[in-house]
Amino acid sequence: MKRLKVNRETDLKTFLAEELKISKSKAKDLIDTKNVLVNGERVWIATHKLKKGDLVELPFFNSFKNEDYKIEKNILYEDDFIIAIQKPPFYESNKSKNSVEYLLRNFKRDKNIEAIHRLDRETSGVLLFAKNKKVFYKFKDLWSERRVKKVYLAISYGSADFKRKFINLPVDRKIAKSDVYVLDKNNEFTLFKIDLKTGRKHQIRIHLAKIGYPIIGDKIYGLKKINDFRLKSINRQMLHAYTLEFIHPYYKKLMKIKASIYPDFKKSLRILKLRFNG
Repeated sequence: MKRLKVNRETDLKTFLAEELKISKSKAKDLIDTKNVLVNGERVWIATHKLKKGDLVELPFFNSFKNEDYKIEKNILYEDDFIIAIQKPPFYESNKSKNSVEYLLRNFKRDKNIEAIHRLDRETSGVLLFAKNKKVFYKFKDLWSERRVKKVYLAISYGSADFKRKFINLPVDRKIAKSDVYVLDKNNEFTLFKIDLKTGRKHQIRIHLAKIGYPIIGDKIYGLKKINDFRLKSINRQMLHAYTLEFIHPYYKKLMKIKASIYPDFKKSLRILKLRFNG
């Protein structure tokens, strides 16, 4: 964690550009990640006014990069119809040059490859792709008919007072259901397993926040002020798409595709003294 003391009044973008010796454009990109703290609070306004004596904190600049990510080394499963990829944090799922779909199309030299579903930019884990449009629609039917079992892992604030809880709370006025299990906990944090019954946008993040256990690192639904030094270096929401399970519509067999937890997720478990036997 980098700690910078403000010596004169200025704006956040200018301050970071000068202190880190980067362009103002890169400073704004850094601020846009919502990982910059000013006096312990997340700030994502580039023109935020700093006062003399303010403390600016941020994870080391290179911790936001995934330059070592190689798509060919992260194929979890492939057959004639689909490809499953281990998605890293800080990559879009599709429709941009900073997406797993873009990398996979380039690697396979096939523009017909298409993401069947999406994960949030900061969420890691299993991401499934179709090799052509016919396969895409075949698998979209599985999703719309809720015939895909989706299991996630999340690290949250607070020590859960239950072993299992079924959450049935609407998201954007739509039915949303999550089955939540406690895998491990201590006096401060909990590791959850979530069996997602519906697939609303930000559903897990919203549900866990609503029952009092917001996900660590969540900039929208999580805590706004961070005083615990262990949490300041966590630069993304600790949410991982762990498994997908379904009957393969072409092979007619049960498939279970698993993505091992990402290194930063594993490190967070260790720092927060939580155990995962997966």
